[in-house]
Amino acid sequence: MRLKSSLVAAAALATVITPLLASPAAAASGTEATVSANSYYGRMVIGWGINPYRLDPIQIFAQDRATDGYVVGIRLITNGESGHKVWSMRTVPSGQTSASWSTYLQAGWIDNAYFEVCKIGASSGAIASCEASAVMNNPFDDSSL
Repeated sequence: MRLKSSLVAAAALATVITPLLASPAAAASGTEATVSANSYYGRMVIGWGINPYRLDPIQIFAQDRATDGYVVGIRLITNGESGHKVWSMRTVPSGQTSASWSTYLQAGWIDNAYFEVCKIGASSGAIASCEASAVMNNPFDDSSL
């Protein structure tokens, strides 16, 4: 009988403690943005994490919609405690119309992020133009941390 009552007490305690462990500080929340034009399309979905601060996962998709002598590239830009950072460009490989990547970023507290979809000269490698997405703000309020 004593074992049975101990198991019941342990189960009751677990129902109280489990929600406390799964606090909003440990959870992840996501944001999403797209950029679209006649010759290109880009989409990024970002999962924001806290404790530790990280963007995880980052789902990236780019599409080259035109055979115009340009390659399509996409790059993430963040603003936070590390300042304004422009991350490396990812390009749709030659001969393909689209590409996707999944990655993460751990760079301290990030206030907001956005991305640029760029047209890059296929022969020169020079960026011809870029269009920025809407700014995706960190869904967590750090004022109480």
